[in-house]
Amino acid sequence: MHIKPIFGIMTFIVLCILPSGLLFAADIVGSKDHRLFKRYEGSEIIKYEFHEYDSLTIALGKAKSSSELTQSMQAEGAVTRLTYKIPMGRSPLEVVRNYENELQAQGFTPLFSGSKDELGSYFAEAAGYKKLQWPPNIPALTLNSDTQRFLALEKKGAEGNLVLSLYAVENRFWAANLKNIEKGQVLLQVDIIEAKPMDTKMVTVTSGEMADAISTSGSIALYGIYFDTDKADIKPESAETLKQIAALLSENKNLKLLVVGHTDTAGTFAYNMDLSSRRAASVTKELTAKYGAPADRLTPVGVSYACPVASNKTEDGRAKNRRVALVEGSP
Repeated sequence: MHIKPIFGIMTFIVLCILPSGLLFAADIVGSKDHRLFKRYEGSEIIKYEFHEYDSLTIALGKAKSSSELTQSMQAEGAVTRLTYKIPMGRSPLEVVRNYENELQAQGFTPLFSGSKDELGSYFAEAAGYKKLQWPPNIPALTLNSDTQRFLALEKKGAEGNLVLSLYAVENRFWAANLKNIEKGQVLLQVDIIEAKPMDTKMVTVTSGEMADAISTSGSIALYGIYFDTDKADIKPESAETLKQIAALLSENKNLKLLVVGHTDTAGTFAYNMDLSSRRAASVTKELTAKYGAPADRLTPVGVSYACPVASNKTEDGRAKNRRVALVEGSP
């Protein structure tokens, strides 16, 4: 028995009775179902991520290329990413259609859906699924566009919006390549974004506070500069922190700064080295182009995840490690 098309009273009662963090024996350690959504019966969690506040690209159109979609949206909030292994004998169409019926009965509205050529051969890459890999570096979700199915939905509410996307595809590899996953077995990626206000406590630091910290310890970590996930474009809500950095330079005429980009451990060291370097360069460019900061007093540096300030084993720790630091340069 699998998910029924109708979300009836008995199903609702069962969902209310079962603990939201219910674990299944075959699930990977540390994973759990999202508290608002049940799993397809018999499936197992084989990959899990949770970010207290993050941004995720949601596809709303076909892929133009391996790096570009015809249309997409950025959803921000609490991000849960779950990869399920579906029992053998199920098809991507059956799995996605069951979820579609279930979620629409709960008040979700479809935003975009498609399969095979409607999505394009490079849809999985353009939608960001290539970053989800299994040893030895196999992006299994991107390698079988002939069987792909995608669905994005949204539910608006008084406490915020929920955005959910589903991507189902048959595994093209044998179990030797992906441990305990059979060839032809469906993999289902479920991404859930709960829009909520960002915690801004202690985010904006004044130029005076920056100067004091640099004078005392030689550097300061800043958390008020924002980027979309895996991108180096600076988001508009970073403006106040950038103004304070420009003021710091204006008030301290001899101060030179290294603008240092730091990441968490999501992705390889080399990937994060490139990302952190591009982000540092973006901050430097923004400061000089928009805020009149002198270019000869700013040096962008990327260090990947080489200098953590907390453990990357927890979300709180990873959040602390994702930062831009100002380091006092040589006179």
